[in-house]
Amino acid sequence: MSNKLRAGFGDQLANKFFKIAFVLVMALIVCSVSVSLFKRYKINLKRNENGMNFSDRIVFDDIKIHINNDLFSHDAINEEVYNNEVAEYLKRNLKKGDTVINISHNIGVHTLLMAKLVQQAGRVYFYNPSKKYVDAIKSSALANGFENRVLANALAMSDHSFNGLLVHKNNFPDITGKIKPDDYEIPVGYSALTIKASSLDEQLPNLQNVDLMEINVNEDCSEVIKGAINVIKRSKRISIIIKYDRANFTNSSTFKRLSSLGFKIHLIQSDGSLKQSDVNELKKMDRCFVLMRIL
Repeated sequence: MSNKLRAGFGDQLANKFFKIAFVLVMALIVCSVSVSLFKRYKINLKRNENGMNFSDRIVFDDIKIHINNDLFSHDAINEEVYNNEVAEYLKRNLKKGDTVINISHNIGVHTLLMAKLVQQAGRVYFYNPSKKYVDAIKSSALANGFENRVLANALAMSDHSFNGLLVHKNNFPDITGKIKPDDYEIPVGYSALTIKASSLDEQLPNLQNVDLMEINVNEDCSEVIKGAINVIKRSKRISIIIKYDRANFTNSSTFKRLSSLGFKIHLIQSDGSLKQSDVNELKKMDRCFVLMRIL
């Protein structure tokens, strides 16, 4: 074969090589861009150890929360985020090293804000009857580096320990449910989640000097208060936030019990400030957030 033919054959091989290389490089670029866009625009679904789907969302500027990927979970987050008066109060008053108890039927957004505010030296005890919300909070705490300060347990709070049910209307989320004993006859049109209940005094027999307790449940919390009375008495500077809904508070026993210990009623305003109030004023309101503290 002449030198001319060899040169032509070599040029053909080189051209084919460069074409193949160009196609491969372009394919890699396209794949890389596609993956990047996919990650950017697609909700990042994860699975925890129980196989539940989680998606990520940012709340309160920079806190990542892992939520069960369903409409109810998103609604639960919105409810807590848009209860701005409580968030503003927490930002105004919680400080590094504080000890907080959060008793909630919601997903626990405020728990993460509390954990951020008390910093590494603080502790936040979170109690929720729904295991899926507790799993979400544990996963979220880990994602934010709060895992050592958030102590979460799948328990309903009452004045004693028992096996029970969280009863709610069909097609309504767990957060709308009310605690009932396990022999409760579930009405037609309702569903129930099997839960365990306990009291704060049983769960935290040695805890003292709690700075804040938030109770956000869908019923009169008198039994929660009754079951936490020793924790409260050991905490001289404790403030207690209560979600008040006139439909659920059939009597004033919660406020009377705390008033007997020297607590005064305050309404939490939209900016997180407080307005002193009384039971008679509460009875005129449909719902609000109340803060009880000793002056």
